Amino acid sequence: MTMQLEMPLMERMLNEAPIGILLLDAAGKISSVNSTLLDFLGTDLDALKGKNKTDLSEPQLQLLFEPRQTIFIPAIAGKPERWLRCDSHRLDSNWAIHYYTDVTRQHRLEGEVRRMEEALREHSSTDPDTGLFNRRGLLSRLEPQVSRCRRYNTVMSVVMIKLLRNQGKEPLEEGDLSTVARMIKDQARWADTLARMGEDELIMVLPETSSQGACELAERLVKQIQQLPAALNPDKQLSTAFGVTAWRTGDDTNTLLTRVADAMEKAQAAGGNYVAMA
Repeated sequence: MTMQLEMPLMERMLNEAPIGILLLDAAGKISSVNSTLLDFLGTDLDALKGKNKTDLSEPQLQLLFEPRQTIFIPAIAGKPERWLRCDSHRLDSNWAIHYYTDVTRQHRLEGEVRRMEEALREHSSTDPDTGLFNRRGLLSRLEPQVSRCRRYNTVMSVVMIKLLRNQGKEPLEEGDLSTVARMIKDQARWADTLARMGEDELIMVLPETSSQGACELAERLVKQIQQLPAALNPDKQLSTAFGVTAWRTGDDTNTLLTRVADAMEKAQAAGGNYVAMA
């Protein structure tokens, strides 16, 4: 048994559908639009009926003719912005029907997930106390630099800094490492990388910098760091041990980090406020 619906009832059903519906004739002109789509668009039937894509000046309305894509509708006439997903179906050679589903909530949720994932990635590569890269963040910056040195045979240096109080006989005070990190970061170039490696250790990656240039920078920093406690606590001397090394043919990230750590330990053994090169 086939049930035939009268036209007024059919139109009422289409207008009350939760999705937008648009009917195109053989010439690609809009023949009918249901109330749901008009509400989505914040317009009326007279603005659309009988028009084709080129008749509509607004870009978002032109997108109504493009099947299988997501359309952004800006906030207009007091209505919030929306994202509509379009699907289409050709009824026959004369008629095509487009369906528009409101995916605004889904789109916003996906955007929020992307922002949370980005924040998580940022947090996972950053030291929360200093705001510097942590070891993971450091490796993500160092490995491309090593690859660049291999490919173009460019120079690069790595500097490891150990911060000490009273030549390592006393623990660091709260804020010591952050204070030194800020001072070094202010002097770093945009291409340099500064990271925290441990409780009292920092590391710098200096692209296009020779070992001599890195040593000169380290020696300047030694003097500047010595002056920091004078205004804070002159009874507790702050000192440093600097290790310096440069990339060599055949080096990988582990080789570089091991060698610069050895150099830093030599500087510490020398009594602090010393720069050792390996």
